Amino acid sequence: MLNKLQNHTKDSFSISIGKLYQRMTGVEIAEKLGINKVTIYNKLRKAGIKIRDNAEAQKFAYFRGRFNKKNLPKSFHHPYSTEEKVAEAYIIGAVMGDGHLSSNGVRLKVTQKDFRDKFARYIKKAYRLEPILRGGEGIFICDVHRVLVVKRIKKMMGDSRTIPNYIINGNKKVKANFIRGFADAEGCVDNTNHRHQIVITQNDEIILKKIQKLLLELGIQSKTYHKKNNPDQLVVSLYRNLKKYRELINFSIAYKRNKLTEMVRCLRKYTYDTNLYWDCLRVFGKKQMSFRALSRHQKVNWATIRTWVRGIEAPQQIKKDIEYGIIPDDYENLRDNFYFLPKVKRNHNFCKEVFKSFKI
Repeated sequence: MLNKLQNHTKDSFSISIGKLYQRMTGVEIAEKLGINKVTIYNKLRKAGIKIRDNAEAQKFAYFRGRFNKKNLPKSFHHPYSTEEKVAEAYIIGAVMGDGHLSSNGVRLKVTQKDFRDKFARYIKKAYRLEPILRGGEGIFICDVHRVLVVKRIKKMMGDSRTIPNYIINGNKKVKANFIRGFADAEGCVDNTNHRHQIVITQNDEIILKKIQKLLLELGIQSKTYHKKNNPDQLVVSLYRNLKKYRELINFSIAYKRNKLTEMVRCLRKYTYDTNLYWDCLRVFGKKQMSFRALSRHQKVNWATIRTWVRGIEAPQQIKKDIEYGIIPDDYENLRDNFYFLPKVKRNHNFCKEVFKSFKI
């Protein structure tokens, strides 16, 4: 066939290629005639024939039946049930932290084996896929080769890699599991002599602000810090917040989980109940007892009670509660007797509903 075409004029040669191009791709014509594909495309352009781009060529080959089922993107199970949605929330949190999305798969490369294994279990649960697990010498890898899984995750996070709306508007389990996945990747437990807190770092302050809002909806107070030369931080501190974080979220990584448990246990010994503070103010405001009598009644050191009722010092949790508008019903009456109590902004009332399960 090549010899016959070479005997034709240049115009007839281009026309012949044009006819072939109607039922074949340029690469197939080049393979059939033994000519460089660039030459084929140049001949088609000279003949005034529009060249298909890559997407059009693939679509043309697909509808013509060139692609069989083996060449098509492999499907996967789409999370439908509540448990599967919760599992996917953890996956997205981990991917936003230490994960990597390539053109054909998802990879998690970490130094903690239990983190890798937890991620793999959630992959099986959410997508019903069998991930490839590798690792050794302190590096553990989990690979999931599914183009459609990558497209699904990218579509949910968007171009800015932000928290998907289904997590923002999800139930408490979905929110908690997303935070757990993100904190497994980007969080640490800082338990030193003078610091007892969970620290989550991230370069994008907007993501930390959204996580702070998710924590607040779970009843956990936190604070964000903007760093000039280092990643921004979200800090969860104080006994009540750490205890609730441990109950609702916790960590999948064993050493982080153990440090948090130890920190909560130690803080319990040195943390006053917020009820105790307000009761001391109420009793002293009515002038029913002296410092020492009130100390014996409440089983608190009399010097501590004196610092409370004179406004010298207050438990850190009380300061945080007042900042969030979490106050007892008789707070305004207490302000009449104790000038140091600040006025609470009324736009923080929604926080009181969030924390209504706590005793105050």
